[in-house]
Amino acid sequence: MRLLLYIAALLGCLSLTACRPHVDRFDKPLTYSEAVTNKDIDFPFPASSHDIYFGMYADWQAYTRIARFQAPLQDCIHQIDAVLAWDDQMYHRTSSYPRITITNVTPQGVGWLDSASWFSPETITHGIYTGKDSSHTPQIWVDTDRGVFYFIESD
Repeated sequence: MRLLLYIAALLGCLSLTACRPHVDRFDKPLTYSEAVTNKDIDFPFPASSHDIYFGMYADWQAYTRIARFQAPLQDCIHQIDAVLAWDDQMYHRTSSYPRITITNVTPQGVGWLDSASWFSPETITHGIYTGKDSSHTPQIWVDTDRGVFYFIESD
């Protein structure tokens, strides 16, 4: 009996250490090649993207994924549909969000990730927004002056 209690306690401790939060941060700009070949980065970047940043936090059911890249404006705009399709495929759904022209973005938090100074859609003065601020729903901003694409999704 004592041995069974010892095994149960050991298994309990092992299960708790295996469930630590998982964090991947890329706070220095990456090239397209570096980003798409990195096993810790799961995001559909366009081939023209550069100055790529990425962050992922996962802990049980809580998560936050943020991404930022620069690309020619038309590639950023085209990538909105590609990212939404990728996100829909991941969650086995079909979604539709209106695209809204924006001139002012309120500062955005980065969910469960600590500060990420590179994630700054609030610097947009002319842009496009799509998505919804709710659980498991992507939000995308495109800075149409600078060709910068921002993505966040969390739960």
